[in-house]
Amino acid sequence: MKIHCFQKTWNLLFLFITLAKCVAKEDVKLNIKQGTLSGLRKETFLNSKIYYSFTGIPYAKPPLGALRLQPPQSHEGWEGILKAHEERPTCFQVSFRRRNNEPPGFSGTEDCLFLNVYTPDIESSAPVVVFDYNDNFKTGFNGSQTYSPDFFIEEGVIVVNINHRLGIFGYLTTEDDVIPPNAGLRDFILGLAWIQDNIKAFGGDPKRVTIMGSRGGAVIANILLHSEKAKYLFSSVILQSGTAMESIYFDNNPREKAFEIGKLLNITTDDSKILFEKLQLVDANTLLSLEGNVFDKRVMNDLQLSIDTFSPTIDKNTKDAVIATLPEKANIVNDVPVLVGFNSREGLDLASPYLMEPKMVNDIKNALFIFPIRVDFHFDRNSSIFHNALSEVLHYYLKDGYLHYTNILDYAVYVSDLFQNYALHTAAQKLCRDLKSEVYYYLFDYRGGLNENSEYISRFLRFSMEHWGATITDELCYLHFCTRIKKTYNQFKKLPSEQPEFKVLKKMVRMWTNFAKYGNPTPDGNDDILKATKWLPMDKKGDSNYLHITKTLKMKKNPLGERSEFWDEFLNKYRRLTNDATVVNEEIRHVEL
Repeated sequence: MKIHCFQKTWNLLFLFITLAKCVAKEDVKLNIKQGTLSGLRKETFLNSKIYYSFTGIPYAKPPLGALRLQPPQSHEGWEGILKAHEERPTCFQVSFRRRNNEPPGFSGTEDCLFLNVYTPDIESSAPVVVFDYNDNFKTGFNGSQTYSPDFFIEEGVIVVNINHRLGIFGYLTTEDDVIPPNAGLRDFILGLAWIQDNIKAFGGDPKRVTIMGSRGGAVIANILLHSEKAKYLFSSVILQSGTAMESIYFDNNPREKAFEIGKLLNITTDDSKILFEKLQLVDANTLLSLEGNVFDKRVMNDLQLSIDTFSPTIDKNTKDAVIATLPEKANIVNDVPVLVGFNSREGLDLASPYLMEPKMVNDIKNALFIFPIRVDFHFDRNSSIFHNALSEVLHYYLKDGYLHYTNILDYAVYVSDLFQNYALHTAAQKLCRDLKSEVYYYLFDYRGGLNENSEYISRFLRFSMEHWGATITDELCYLHFCTRIKKTYNQFKKLPSEQPEFKVLKKMVRMWTNFAKYGNPTPDGNDDILKATKWLPMDKKGDSNYLHITKTLKMKKNPLGERSEFWDEFLNKYRRLTNDATVVNEEIRHVEL
């Protein structure tokens, strides 16, 4: 009798395991304009909610051969059933650093114009979030293998990832119709158009599409606010730790860089067509390996700007421009609600080498200085006024006016403001002025076990980073299920009481998905997770209202505090001292005038 009961129990257990596997692998079919798709049923991590995954869907023809470096062309479709069961590799890229276990070296493929759709219900009409994380258009790791959509799925939101070309393959241009600018941006726009055409089949609402971008993804979202080509393709945007106002974007001479690449390949011509034809024949690895060889140090030294080559540029001479004017001068085309913000210590990532090995500070010969936003003037680095200005900046940020091992944290704040935070703050203020729609501003300042990048950095330190705030990308694992740290989530999940990390996670996911649903992160004053929290939009009169995100949620004013005023005054002061775009001593300026 006991043996019989044991056998019966074992059979039931085996049946349960088999059914569970079937749930994960069962095909789900649907029809879109290109043909029939087969997807998979899966379960979310936290609450085992069923959802449907369709991955590796081609939205454009492979950008190979004659289509290399060209605007994307829509995929014509397929016969039979396309198995959308596996994510495709990223677009071809090279990484020279390790962050969050991203693979260094070459990865991805040129044949990469695919997208993924994750939907909670194919019979619904759910809001859609198009998530994109890329690191300054050089690397990008989207998809469920990196940032899984589980948390948004559980809130009834569809998540889409669009693979788009990066670096030299996405942004090399001859600034004419031979190799038009911004192929990578055009990929993304074509992906958005695909969503408009097809998302209803996945249970999505094409009228509620939110672009949610981190770093370079935020730059894309920011640019598309000003682009006629993206009109009616989205209903709101989220800008996380990135903006098109940063001075590293919009190279003034992208055509020159294209022909420099040609020279490195022994292609001696100044003819766009000849260059294009020759570049089609170059091995992809060879072409990608040259990406960093045309960085113009003179721009940083002479103009005090840090221009990133092979990233978005202004379409000056093409008939079909994505963006024809710099964002700071451009009009709003797509007036939609915006959620924008950054992390409290973004620069910890850049300062981490000095934190890991403080002796490296002694190797710094010249203090870093670039303008935090694009300006129409520059310093003569050999002039006394430049050295006075540099001293003014360094004394403001660093104790004793120079970097040493006791003020590396202050240096992290300095580089944060130089490379991102002041530009983002300026962008938020401009959007608030220019948009009729609301702008919701935040500062993520929580430090917990899901701060993946901080946790990675802390492994190499001899001291705790517990109270240092959040560095770049630290917010992402509170919004997405970061599969690389699944073990950490599981540890928190098994504990008897809900951990602070999960409380912060649930609050952020609820606010972000509310924004996707309603254009307002806190529409209900009596939410079961957010309680009575009310995230107020920025004040059109100029007050920079923002939500301070820690264990608690609290409205404050101006996340940069006095630092924004410092840069406002600094830039205005030296702009007034310019003569022929160069800052000069006031006495000299008066004589010349």
